[in-house]
Amino acid sequence: MTQILLVITAISLGLTLGFFTGGFAFSSAVCLVAGIFLVTPSLFKFHLKDFALIKDNLASVGKNIWVNYILLVLVSLVIGYIFQDIGIAAALFLLALLPGGGMVMMWIKQSGANVKLGFIIFMFNLALLLPVMLIFGKFYDVASPFFPSVDLGLAHDMTLAGKDIKPIAPFMILIIIPFIISRLVLKFAPNIVQFSAKHQPLISKITMFGIVFYLFSLNTSQLLFQVSAIDLIKSIVATAIFYAITITIAIFVTDNSPQGKSVFWHIATRYITLALILAVFSVDVFGATFILPIMIAYFIQIGSAGFLSKRQIKASS
Repeated sequence: MTQILLVITAISLGLTLGFFTGGFAFSSAVCLVAGIFLVTPSLFKFHLKDFALIKDNLASVGKNIWVNYILLVLVSLVIGYIFQDIGIAAALFLLALLPGGGMVMMWIKQSGANVKLGFIIFMFNLALLLPVMLIFGKFYDVASPFFPSVDLGLAHDMTLAGKDIKPIAPFMILIIIPFIISRLVLKFAPNIVQFSAKHQPLISKITMFGIVFYLFSLNTSQLLFQVSAIDLIKSIVATAIFYAITITIAIFVTDNSPQGKSVFWHIATRYITLALILAVFSVDVFGATFILPIMIAYFIQIGSAGFLSKRQIKASS
């Protein structure tokens, strides 16, 4: 509940500020903030030799790959096509390509899953960010003939970045730079590692609040005020269907063993904050409805994750 209230407050304050000021232009510095405060702390526990453990967990890693990057991608495309909105389709496609997330390790620990396996899968999925961005970068060109044209409205009067973004940029800022920083901190400032481990939940909440507030105070987010009630309802229904299918698949393909739980959480949850950051780059390409499913995903995922965690704990006992 606390997480949901934080998100609601951040979105409300951001949209209000943007409405009265016209909104701010996007700065890629927000990606650096996300990389340093959301990704870097996770990397403190990671060593390159840990990737060797993948060979002992090939079945789990393989399941993570085919379910997230094949099955759920197909599900997102079908749902998007049914609703005939390229913004909704692109948002669900992006969510499908970004499994796990900044909070996934918390749910893994809380539910009694295999933490080491969960972290290996988390790092494996992060390592795929570059090919994910390359794939997503081609979505509009491939999918646009199958959808009605996009009404960009105010987008033409705004400072936008979507058509100029290079896939390597988010990968460098969100993966390579945090990895280098984590190695330097581990070697020269172990006290920061201890501080991070002690206060990570608070750091994550503050960072998430700041990023969500900033993204919704941008001039591109003002497009949300142009969204019709019908588009809002379509986005809610489409996102709810996507999560219902995703969670059902996660339950069906995993068991209640510690290893099964680790895979479950990487299927049932999405890296929403990262999706929102990447979405800002492309809102001028896909229109205002592109942001809606990602915003709605916060409420569905945070609410369902608490229920699913309790369900797993009860099943184990």
